[in-house]
Amino acid sequence: MVPVRLYAAFPASDFGGNVAGIVYDDVGLDDGQMQGIAAQLGAPTTGFVAREDDLRFRVRFFSSEREMDMCGHVTVAVFIALLDDGRIRADGKGFRQLTPAGEISVALREGPEGPSATMKQHPPEFDLFDVPAREIARLLGLAPSDLRSIGSAATALKHLCVELPDKRALAAIRPDDAALRAFTRSEGIDTIGVWTALGQDAGRAQLRVRDLCHGVGDPEEAASGTTNGALACHLWRSGRALPNTTGTIAVEAEQGFEMGRPSLISTELELRDDVIAEVRVGGRATRRLTGEFHL
Repeated sequence: MVPVRLYAAFPASDFGGNVAGIVYDDVGLDDGQMQGIAAQLGAPTTGFVAREDDLRFRVRFFSSEREMDMCGHVTVAVFIALLDDGRIRADGKGFRQLTPAGEISVALREGPEGPSATMKQHPPEFDLFDVPAREIARLLGLAPSDLRSIGSAATALKHLCVELPDKRALAAIRPDDAALRAFTRSEGIDTIGVWTALGQDAGRAQLRVRDLCHGVGDPEEAASGTTNGALACHLWRSGRALPNTTGTIAVEAEQGFEMGRPSLISTELELRDDVIAEVRVGGRATRRLTGEFHL
């Protein structure tokens, strides 16, 4: 038997957020067992957590189809679950998550609405793909004129960033799931973050996002930490988000609203010498189910 939890990460309401599976791997599961458990649980992504020492945890991420190098919403859920279960304490020391994408630092904070977790992602990479607007529009069920811009960025996974003019256009997309699955895998795209701007001023931007995750095995997810981190970096790179006088940019993203699972994700960029020095993504996660998986 292995302990299993289901959490809602980044919820904006009682039934919002993205479902994260969490398995405490206290027994040394093998790859086949991890993939099988993830498929059985059916969460968009499941994290398998093994303790290295008091401050470091090795986490592997599996969708129902394959292993992923990193998953933001599961990272937030993992550390809040560890806190809820008394396996760690929010004493200000900070923690390290060891992943196939590298080491990720995580900080916990207690608040009036419960604990929140913030992860520091890797510095961004840009200009990952060269794909025609006509092809992207066809895959989304839109006309090429509906697309305002296309870019790409990565802070762990690789994301295509597609801008639409407004929330109405965002709600109107009709993804071709089979074609998107083939396209993203042939191009090496993990997710397509389709977004529209809701507001902007110095040091702050507000977005509405839909994340199409065919490249990692799920058609759409209600909240995405890695996508929003990369998207915030793309906004700065394209001049769509400007820092305040302290050199920071806060990006608040609504996601999952079109799915009936409203979510809120907060990203903060810290710039030094006109370069992104830190990418921090955070939010809350709430427990939805506790159980044991019998092998």
